[in-house]
Amino acid sequence: KTIKKKNIMNKLISLIFLLTLSLASVKAQNVERYKDYHDKGRMLILEGKYQEAVAQLDTAIQIMPYYARIFQDRGYAYMQLKNYKLAIRDFDHVLKKQPYLNEVRLQRGMALYHLNYLDDAERDLLSIRQARPDKNFEAEFYLESINKEKELLRYKEQERINALRYQAESRRLERA
Repeated sequence: KTIKKKNIMNKLISLIFLLTLSLASVKAQNVERYKDYHDKGRMLILEGKYQEAVAQLDTAIQIMPYYARIFQDRGYAYMQLKNYKLAIRDFDHVLKKQPYLNEVRLQRGMALYHLNYLDDAERDLLSIRQARPDKNFEAEFYLESINKEKELLRYKEQERINALRYQAESRRLERA
């Protein structure tokens, strides 16, 4: 009986060891597979083939959904395709995991600007200015654009206010 139990235990230990080994092998293969798709996606971005890059990066994400860098690269490809909502979704994902990545915050601020979320864009871009006061040319350009747009919006509102005041004044004069 003891020999049988020992035999069964040895077989169980061997089976567990083989399962662990095969799982480690599958994981290693997944890392290689994800890396191939990610690298191909990055090369396609450099070649300006953004739609094809997104497809490669989608596959990489399916294999390894927890690597933030893939989402950052796909967000950049979406930016180039002017698909700002999807870019923001990817940048949000990255910033939840790595909130210190100023380059991603800059890209998100730019995407927010292009969707006309000026206050949110301004918040991201101001944080870039604060984090990197000497290297924020792109952030400064967008912040300047936001300020100009806000000024134009204020000017337009002032035109509406003037029109309402004119109507009120005209009506008052008619009744006088």
